Amino acid sequence: MNTHARCTLSQLTSSELFECILNSGRITRADQNALLKIFAWENPMSKEDQRRLKQVFDRLDMGLLQVID
Repeated sequence: MNTHARCTLSQLTSSELFECILNSGRITRADQNALLKIFAWENPMSKEDQRRLKQVFDRLDMGLLQVID
């Protein structure tokens, strides 16, 4: 099964979505939208989610995460 294909499913929790993004090394517009929807409902963001989000941004900054549109 394609790991990245699971990242865009709307039923994923924020932890599962972060795991898919970080494991695949790719983030799509759909992934970004799914994260935004999750965090619109989960306020405030947990410490773990804050840590994972920082990992995504750090990997983007280092060029380790590919942005796919």
